[in-house]
Amino acid sequence: MDYRPLIYLLCCWFLISGAIQAQSSTAGEAEAQKCEDRIAAVQRDVFIKYDDALAELQAGLQKTADLEGALAVRAERQRVAQEQVLSEANLAAEPKTLRALQAQTIARMQEMVKQLVAETLPKLVEFKKQLTVAGKLDEAVAVRAAIEKLQNAHVPVARPDAGSIVPAETLLVAYGGDRARADKTYKGQKMIVRGVVGGFRADPADAKNYQVFLTGGTTGGWVQCTFHGGDHRFREEKAAFNVAVLVITSKDTDSGGARLQKGSPLDVRGICEGWDEVVRMNKCEVPK
Repeated sequence: MDYRPLIYLLCCWFLISGAIQAQSSTAGEAEAQKCEDRIAAVQRDVFIKYDDALAELQAGLQKTADLEGALAVRAERQRVAQEQVLSEANLAAEPKTLRALQAQTIARMQEMVKQLVAETLPKLVEFKKQLTVAGKLDEAVAVRAAIEKLQNAHVPVARPDAGSIVPAETLLVAYGGDRARADKTYKGQKMIVRGVVGGFRADPADAKNYQVFLTGGTTGGWVQCTFHGGDHRFREEKAAFNVAVLVITSKDTDSGGARLQKGSPLDVRGICEGWDEVVRMNKCEVPK
């Protein structure tokens, strides 16, 4: 039997597979660079508008004969032209109109940059997953490094407070990109996670508890929310078309409780315990 056609096909498959995996790594790094370029363009645009606003403010202060204020604004214009940097360390004490303009500009820039990074991270996380599954671990590490660089350079770690609403998608992207950084941001924090019910079950480790699984949008993965039997009552029902429904009722209330079914939106308040095959939330409750 002539094995040459089979050998040829196998060689082609390995070459194509390797090329696709290499493209994933290259595409991931290119996507990160594209984000950096867009951030630089946004910053240039913001600084141009900031200088225009400073010029207008300086002119107004000159008209009112506020010499000290006009000098402070002129100094800020000169500093920004030279350094192209604006942060909270640059906030002026006086005049208050200058400080307000600075704070407004910093907030605008941070929000725009944060949005650009948020749009890019899911793509990079997906590239990293593809490379890891393909066994291209060094290439996956390169993409992970690109994720870390983007976040560390442009998105400071900000721990949410107890009243914050964090989309499940945000949690999943954070833990899919850089678990150590995600832990610094979310682990141990009490917060509200907003997602879509993907399923529920009695806790395999303790049947008195129930686990509700939330999903985000395009990113795969689950946020596992554990409700404790000591604080809640659980009842499974069947709705129309034999759809399974979980009714969760707090033991300290006589109200009808929350009715959960697959595909329904849900807010869950709990404490983030980090990653262990899924993002885990403990001591959960449905906010009233």
